[in-house]
Formats: sequence, C-alpha cells, structure tokens
Amino acid sequence: MNKSLRNSILVSYVLGLPIGLLTIIATIYLPLFFTGEGLFSFAIIAGYGWPTLGLALSFLVALGIGAKVAYDHLHHGKSLLFSSFMYSAVVNGIIWATFCFILLFSQEDNYPMMIPAVLALLFCTVVTTFTLGLLITFIISRIRQNGS
Repeated sequence: MNKSLRNSILVSYVLGLPIGLLTIIATIYLPLFFTGEGLFSFAIIAGYGWPTLGLALSFLVALGIGAKVAYDHLHHGKSLLFSSFMYSAVVNGIIWATFCFILLFSQEDNYPMMIPAVLALLFCTVVTTFTLGLLITFIISRIRQNGS
C-alpha cells in the first residue's frame, strides 16, 4: 500500500469516524431533546439496539473500503462528484446492509422495521455525497495529486 493511499484512508477515518458516530448517537437521543422524555429513545434502543451496534462496528471497516474506492476512482480519472457518490454509496451500503442483516436474525416480523433502514440508506447516500463524502473525496484527490 502506497503512502498516498494510506493517508487517504487516514483522512477518511479522521473526518468520517467522529461525525458518523456522533450522528448515530444523536439519532438515538434526538427524541429525548424534542420531547424531554426518554421513552421513545428507549424504544429505539430496544428495537434497533443490536443492529445499531453492528452498524457502528461495520462503520469502522466501511470507511477504509470507501476511501480505497474513492482513491481508485480518482486514479482512473473519474470526476470528484462521481467519486464522492461512490464513496458514500459504498460506506452507506456496507453499514446499512449490516444493519438489515442483523435485524433479520435478531427479531421476528422484522420486515416492516426495515423500511426506515432502506429510507436511511437512500437519504444518507444522497446527503453524504454532497457534504462529508465530497469533502473527504476532495482531500483524497489533493493527497493523490501531491503524492503524500
């Protein structure tokens, strides 16, 4: 693995990990801020606890794979926006697939509970393509150009 690829993966972890984990925590506690009661947050943890843990752990792997995908797409001359989309699609695809897989085996009658996960996959992919994914991909492109 060359130095610029290692630095690209490092950037993905340094920027993506804190923001992603804070987003997961904020999503769990968001109802508490709006209502002042923790019952809905408790229901989220009870219903989606194990899948959310799997999502958070798979996030660690997905950030590295996403950075490699973005680096390779930029190396092959793809546009910054397309590379950002691929980075976001890979990262979100891995984490939400893990979430759904764990959900399938952790509860009965879980198909209706997958609807929010599929919507989250689509929403997160679109939003991160134009925000954090674009920033990370831009920094990866600069690292690749400078060779460091």
